Amino acid sequence: MSEGYSIEIADELVGIIVRASGERSFRFHSAVKEYRALDGQNFPRPEVAERALRDYARRKHLAAR
Repeated sequence: MSEGYSIEIADELVGIIVRASGERSFRFHSAVKEYRALDGQNFPRPEVAERALRDYARRKHLAAR
C-alpha cells in the first residue's frame, strides 16, 4: 500500500509526495509548473520535502505571488 501527503506553500497546493510499498523515500509530484524543477525528486521524510519546497519557493520568490 502506498502512503502520500499533499504539500501546500502559501495556501496553494503545489504537489504531493508518495511512498510506494517497499520504498524508503517519498517522491515529489508537482501539481503546478513553478515546482516542476523538483518533480520526481526523492525525500527521506515528508517534513524534509516540505522544507525543501519552501526553501525553493523562497529562492525563486514563488511564495510572494
